[in-house]
Parts: sequence; C-alpha cells; structure tokens
Amino acid sequence: MKSMNFAQLRAFHAVATEGGFTKAARLLNVTQPTCSQEVKALEETYGVTLFDRGNRQVALTETGTALFAVTRRLFAAEQEAMELLAGVRHLDGGTLAVGADGPFHAVPLIARFTRTHPGPTVTLAVGNSRTMLEGLMETRIDVAVLADVPGDSRLFVLPLRRDPVRVLVPKTHPLARRRAVALRDLAAERLVLREPGSMTRRLVERTLAAAEVTPAALIEIQSREAVVEAVAAGLGIGFTSAAEFTGDGRLVLLPIAGTEIEMDEYVVCLRERRRLAVVRAFLDLAREVGEASGLSAAAMPGSAPATPATAGHAAPAHQRR
Repeated sequence: MKSMNFAQLRAFHAVATEGGFTKAARLLNVTQPTCSQEVKALEETYGVTLFDRGNRQVALTETGTALFAVTRRLFAAEQEAMELLAGVRHLDGGTLAVGADGPFHAVPLIARFTRTHPGPTVTLAVGNSRTMLEGLMETRIDVAVLADVPGDSRLFVLPLRRDPVRVLVPKTHPLARRRAVALRDLAAERLVLREPGSMTRRLVERTLAAAEVTPAALIEIQSREAVVEAVAAGLGIGFTSAAEFTGDGRLVLLPIAGTEIEMDEYVVCLRERRRLAVVRAFLDLAREVGEASGLSAAAMPGSAPATPATAGHAAPAHQRR
C-alpha cells in the first residue's frame, strides 16, 4: 500500500475547514491553482470525489465528510506532538477553542484565563450540549463548559459549580407576590421551556413528573434570552439557573417550595488532549474555581466521568447540598 501524500491531505483539510479553495490557499500560503491541484490529485489517486463543486461554493461529499473527521484528528494530533516536542510552557501564543451551552459560566473562566495567559487567542462557540460534545470529539473544540455530560471514558471532566434552578415569573403575575412557588401551583400555568435537549428542561420535567404535576400548556423556546423575553411578555412561567439571571425589572425570580432543583456545571475535554499546554492551563483554572465553590474534583483522571443522571439533579429540601 502506498503511503499517503500529506500535502494533498493538508490541502483537502484546509479546503474543508475554510469552505473554499481561495481561503484554503491563503491559509496554506500557496496559489489557488496549486491548492486545487493537490485536492484533485488526492481524488484521482483513490478514485473518489471529496467535494461537490458549485459555481460559488464547495460542499463535502459523504466520503469527504468522513475523511474530514479523520483529518481533524490527524492534524490535532500533529499540533499536540509539535507542542509536546517544543516544550511549550509559557503560552506565548497558540489558540484555545472553548465551547459552552451558555455564556454565563464560560465567559468568567475565559476572562480569568486571558488575564493569566494573554498570549493565546481564545474563541467561544455557544450551542446545545450535543453540538458542543460533537465539537470536542471532532477536535474543533478544545474544551467545553457544559451542564450535560455523558458517561464516556474518552472525556476528562472537572466539576465547576452548582447552582439552584428558580422559577421565572412576570412581576405582574399573582405568583410574584409569594416567597416561593409550590409545584402544584404550576398545574394551572403555561410553562415556557427550552428545547428538549436542554438540561434545565429535563430537570424541571423530571421534578414535575415526580410530583405528578402536569402543566396546563407548554411553549418551547430555543434560547435562554428568548425564554426571558417570553416570560416578560406574559406568555407563561419559565425556569432558569439563578446564576444566569442577571436581573430584570419586569421579572421576579422565586424558589420552588419544598424542593430544590440544582444544576451542576462541568469543564470537559477529550482525555487525550488534556496534555496540551493551553488546555491544561484552562483546566487548572477551572479546578481552582471548582474547589473554591466547594466541589471536589471527583472526575479527575482515573475517576468515573459524570453521567446524565448526576449532571444536575432535583433533591427534596432535606437533601439539599
């Protein structure tokens, strides 16, 4: 079997990453025809089509998509090897791609990281947990801040913080005059909840089911900010982590009487990539924050990662932690 041509693979990877030949050529510091020739040679060598080439854009074929998943891992490993051999210690440069299911916990960590290590360029992508985990697995994301972490031996997980989930009520609503909201009071209300993949929604639905409470109606909203606006507009009652509510004169944040819903937040990376200096530095800061919050680093190397059953929970009042 002939050896792979890495120049061709690198050209393919650049085109797939940049979404076009011109940008890829600029990234590789070659001419656009040279970049195109490298990709074409790779396709001809193996008798495959890697891109559907339109007039204005290129799109990965099924084979191209599969190869792109491989080259992501390949060139991520190359980056890790270069850093290891170079003995990077002072973090004078490089990049750190952070993913999060919301900005509220990730941004303070990033701010702390950039103050301590101003050299690396940091990017932040925000999306649901599933998308962020896919980014980790495909090495598009170096580290993620998530509430929903599966039990996967490939992941290295650090507990970051624990926050209570509260009821979000319009200031003009009768419930706003109470000190706390009983679950039974929600049976007559329309609830404003995130999409099914949201950890907040799962915790709330689990708690309501355990109390045998069925809300009168449900509105599904795709973002935390939109939930706030929907509740403020009187569309229903919402839920949010207390840490994520920054205050709004139109709304009142109330605890749930007799029950505490708590959400755990974690910092996650691929176990094999935690040796990268920039990732290790971010994890060190996350560990400090977690320990300052009173959470033990239970998911250190050799420990079992968190599972959906433990990543956030609803506990009776006498079991609050």
